[in-house]
Amino acid sequence: MSKPVFSDLFTLSGRRNRKSYFLYWLAVIIVMIIVWVIAILVASDSDSNTALIIAYVISFAVGISYWIVGAQRCRDFGWTGWAILLTLIPFIGWIFPWVMLFVPGTDGPNRYGPDPLRVGP
Repeated sequence: MSKPVFSDLFTLSGRRNRKSYFLYWLAVIIVMIIVWVIAILVASDSDSNTALIIAYVISFAVGISYWIVGAQRCRDFGWTGWAILLTLIPFIGWIFPWVMLFVPGTDGPNRYGPDPLRVGP
């Protein structure tokens, strides 16, 4: 069993397995493409930049939740959640999210919580 994709999006604790991280990553990409396409279309039809401002606010909120989910993923393989800040480093920032997709999590509980694959009803 995997951790639900949209659970604990704004919780700064816990762990997230690879499947849940990947599905969240995929959902973020799809949602952000849709938000920005709509914002650009609306902004091009009007003189107002309100749609673009709303898209920036949504992007900021999604970006914060993405960093939190990434921190949970780092904790799953035993690193501190602060390791997600590696995404801010040029070049490494493009590679590190892909690496997190393939690094297996710690089997069983670690210092950051129980194994997200073993937790369930």
